[in-house]
Amino acid sequence: MKQLYTRNMSFNERLFVVADRLHPPVANRFIFEGTGVPDPERWRRAVEIASAANPGSRLVLKGRLGGCRWVDSGVTPPVIEAPECEQGVLPKEAPYLQKPLYPETGPTCDVVLVPGRPMRVIFRTHHGVMDGRGTLTWAEDVFRALRGEHCTGSDSVLTDTELARSFQKKHRRPYPTAQLAPTGIAAGSEPGVEWRRVTLRGRYHNLLPRTAVLVAQEARRNAGGREGDVLIGIPVDMRPRLPGLVSTGNLTMAIYVLINPDTTPGQVAEDISRQLKEKAEGMLTPGDDLVRYMPMVLLGAAAKRLINRRHRNGMYSMSGVISNMGRINLEGFRGGGFEASAFWAIPPLVDYLPFFLGMCGYDDTVEMILILPRKLATDGRLDRTMDRLVSSLG
Repeated sequence: MKQLYTRNMSFNERLFVVADRLHPPVANRFIFEGTGVPDPERWRRAVEIASAANPGSRLVLKGRLGGCRWVDSGVTPPVIEAPECEQGVLPKEAPYLQKPLYPETGPTCDVVLVPGRPMRVIFRTHHGVMDGRGTLTWAEDVFRALRGEHCTGSDSVLTDTELARSFQKKHRRPYPTAQLAPTGIAAGSEPGVEWRRVTLRGRYHNLLPRTAVLVAQEARRNAGGREGDVLIGIPVDMRPRLPGLVSTGNLTMAIYVLINPDTTPGQVAEDISRQLKEKAEGMLTPGDDLVRYMPMVLLGAAAKRLINRRHRNGMYSMSGVISNMGRINLEGFRGGGFEASAFWAIPPLVDYLPFFLGMCGYDDTVEMILILPRKLATDGRLDRTMDRLVSSLG
């Protein structure tokens, strides 16, 4: 008899669940656009097969404090049929994008079929159970099942902390809460987030370093005379540190790049390369793991106070995150009468982060999705920031 899949809940995953309780959903939302007519029953069968091969898609939270763990519920993630998009535009406030996912009871993942031109298939995963690479791993197997192919599957129970400690013993010192937000000072009291997608055609050399420098310029442009630093977090998938590892879990940690007024894109690229050689993404901060033993109610109250203080003071522990998923081969995302011609993702922003820019590529296309807390997106700042970034990239 096959053993029930279960893995420990890491401190990062605990923080994602706390953040989700404050402003749900804190979820990865991967959107494939293409052609086809959805056959919901065929998709439900494929999701059932792929989820059995990847039980990380069926997890629910059990236990208390340091004993918290993710356990396979055995329940297949639902396939939701959404109404057709009018004029092919995906509405930002669509209920199927905003619908909460439920760590304690499930589901923690689902698939949404949105008919129209283009047709869209949306994979949603709670960030407490999966990161971006994990979501793609599950999605790839769903499409394999649709084509009648064997699923690769994944059953690794490794946590991000365990993987990081396997290749990196050093710790990093906490950064001071002295980082400027790229769009300036928070305004208003409206909770939640705003996002915008821009599609660029062509190849862009040194895209992430160039974008990081431009984001730093925005932060200083909008600083209003305040002194502060610009620190950008760059997520790094740690799976390549353990060859052969396949996992749907949260196995991403970040490196951090400090950008001064005279820092060039070339210097940012060199800094990233150096940190990756030094395996800096695996460096934990002393005391990180203690979060696992703190009640979520207390963590939530502390997080709420911290978020309000940072928005009030206009200074953050990080200016923002730029996540580059790299180039996606769309050939693997066809089946069940659907063929993908585009891919993009809405990043899982948590409110204590002032800025999150997600990037990915396919064919000759780059997708950029900027997401901001509403308090930092007021007065057209989301659109102005995105327009300046795109214009400066040429």
